Amino acid sequence: MGALTAWQAMFDVANLTSGQRILITGASGGVGSMAVQLAKAKGAFVIGTASGRNEEFVRSLGADEFVDYTGQPFEEVVKNVDVVFDTVGSDTLERAFQTLKPGGFLVSVAGNPSETPSEEKVREFGVEAAWSFSKPNPQELAEITKLVDEGQVKAHVSTVLPLAEVKKAHQLSQSGRTRGKIVLQVAA
Repeated sequence: MGALTAWQAMFDVANLTSGQRILITGASGGVGSMAVQLAKAKGAFVIGTASGRNEEFVRSLGADEFVDYTGQPFEEVVKNVDVVFDTVGSDTLERAFQTLKPGGFLVSVAGNPSETPSEEKVREFGVEAAWSFSKPNPQELAEITKLVDEGQVKAHVSTVLPLAEVKKAHQLSQSGRTRGKIVLQVAA
């Protein structure tokens, strides 16, 4: 799901193409880590944000540049990107407008559709913006699977918990501090 969410937001909604510059917020998370790999596999220049402890991880995924959001505001160092893929939301989403070049595209998967990027910011910065949600698509899943088979995309699992600990898994996910995916396992 993380890969499909990233794929559809970046390629179907924002129309990211080879050679473009993309900023991915939350680049070490479950969706963000897939986004870094997919964007890189498709030839984009990737800038990822995460906390400093995740720099090596995000760079290992293929990020060309890394910004430690805890050390400096990303909008002060990142400029003129074609696409922002936001997986964080709230204040991060609002600040991300400042990184886009005129005509750029901001797409978010954080929060819910009622938190769509403001029309005021869209007009102010001369960009496009949308909220995206994933939907089943066998052709896109087949393309992602091909990239996995070729070794260009790998799922990174941070935590495996028994199904009985679904509440703990949800708390970990909501904390925004996990690296990669959280897996719930049914006892064999």
